[in-house]
Amino acid sequence: MKYIHIYQELKCNIQQDIYKEGEKIPSLRQLSKTYQVSLDTIKKAVALLEEEHSIYSKDRSGFYVLQKKKIEADNQLTPIIDFGSSRSNAVSFPYSDFLLCLKKATENYKEEFFKYGQSQGLPELIQTLKKWFEKNQLFAKEDNLFITTGIQQALFILSKLHFPNQKETILIELPSYHLMLDLLELESIPFLTIERNENGLDWELLETYFKEKNIKFFYTTPRISSPLGLSFSETEKKRLIQLANQYDVYLVEDDYLGDFISNTSNLPLHFYDTNERVIYLKSFSKIMFPGLRVGACLLPSVLRNSFIEYRTILEVDSSMFSQAALNLYIKTGMFDEHIKDARSIQKKRDQAFLKQSSQTPDLFKLQLFDTGKSFITLPQDVSTSLFEKYLKEEHIKLEDIGRNVPNNYTCQNKIYTIELLQLTPDQITQGISLIQHIYQKSKRKLFN
Repeated sequence: MKYIHIYQELKCNIQQDIYKEGEKIPSLRQLSKTYQVSLDTIKKAVALLEEEHSIYSKDRSGFYVLQKKKIEADNQLTPIIDFGSSRSNAVSFPYSDFLLCLKKATENYKEEFFKYGQSQGLPELIQTLKKWFEKNQLFAKEDNLFITTGIQQALFILSKLHFPNQKETILIELPSYHLMLDLLELESIPFLTIERNENGLDWELLETYFKEKNIKFFYTTPRISSPLGLSFSETEKKRLIQLANQYDVYLVEDDYLGDFISNTSNLPLHFYDTNERVIYLKSFSKIMFPGLRVGACLLPSVLRNSFIEYRTILEVDSSMFSQAALNLYIKTGMFDEHIKDARSIQKKRDQAFLKQSSQTPDLFKLQLFDTGKSFITLPQDVSTSLFEKYLKEEHIKLEDIGRNVPNNYTCQNKIYTIELLQLTPDQITQGISLIQHIYQKSKRKLFN
């Protein structure tokens, strides 16, 4: 679709002030010569710019650039610096690109919208995702790739399924994804927990659980843990796979922030799996937006039929409209461009965090790589009540890990998560500096 690439380039020229506000853009014939395409192709590209109000036409004169609106992030309209929000930043999402895909999806799939879909998902999206996964070192049969309505639906089905190992207990790392914990408690599903901190896992305890505790599967976020941002090393990933094979345990890998990882050596757990032992879950909520309500699941072959049965009962198919738009978004390369831009923005956030946090290594013990996440472990010689009081006074918001552990779980130290996805580098520098000041202030007060 040549006109899409022309539209994107013209839009980029407008955004970068190559074509300034109020200025006339080149004529349709000039653009046709420049891009060596037909007038019809240029008209399609220009029509998209006009639809999104980037340009407007004057009779017998041509097209002119409209005044560009300045969009402010929500967090810039309030004095609060929020390190507690795990939502992605809405301001940085390329709405016009996705709007284009929504429009094209309406044209291309208008007849499909009046039919019930397939429980596995839109066939075209499955084919597109399979190729995209392969580019990202994730290999699976097309029959084993499922589209789900968010990751929560996949987790619900997996928690309910009878697995071939005939085991019933689910093992979950702590702290962990709060909705997974809520699901297990709400459905009264038997589960055990194992702590994961900056020192990793207790591997002896993990092996004991795998060997003796009837573990159906181990739920983990290997590359960017929820909510602390920890990542298993390659050695740890291989060891986890080896133990799973040895003791007939399945591994559920939730790779919800995988798109933000630019370190090519940090591969998904699924990459090391040669025996179909890993169930891989991909979310589009963080890199795009939660309202899309589309997730992807790579299953072992032995779970395919039973997964389909549950999927059909719960929902015939995920939103056809969302699937069709996402298919075009990935297929045209827009998704990869968005990931590239998001990683670039995140790198600046991470650099601001690392530079400022390095000044108090006793408070920020863990480095942050490509994640947008970290945490603070408050030492016992610091008053928690004073620390939180001063945070409120300085308009700093932190979330402790309370919702990421079971109600009966007791932490030795107070742990707060650090989320960077909603903040600018300046906000991060300012916020971390204030936290460091509050930390020192709370420490001194305790001894006065």
